[in-house]
Amino acid sequence: MISLLIFAVLLSFYFRYNEGDTSVKEAVAAMLLYAVYWVIYVFVPPFAPISSSHLGKLFGMVPLVALGAILFPYFNRHAPLMVTRGLGWLGLAFVSSSLLYSKFVLW
Repeated sequence: MISLLIFAVLLSFYFRYNEGDTSVKEAVAAMLLYAVYWVIYVFVPPFAPISSSHLGKLFGMVPLVALGAILFPYFNRHAPLMVTRGLGWLGLAFVSSSLLYSKFVLW
C-alpha cells in the first residue's frame, strides 16, 4: 500500500509544481497506465506463489520510478528530457508486460 501513497504524492507534486516539461495529456496517460497496472497487480489473481523482496521491488517500486521519470524528466540532468521520458515509458511498459506474463502464463 506504500506504492499507492507514493503514487498520490507524485500526482500532487505534478499538478502542484508542473513546469511544463511533460504535457498534461502524456502525464494523464502515464497515470492511467500506472493505475490500471496497480489494480491488476493488487487485485487480479493469481498471486506469486512465493514471497520475495526482489519481486516486490520489481513489481512495486520500478513502475513508480518509471512514472517519476515520465512526470519529472528534468531530475536527470545527464540526459535529454526526451531520453529520460522515453526510458520511463520503456520501464513502465516492460514491467507491465512482465506482470501480465507472470499473472496469466507463469503463475
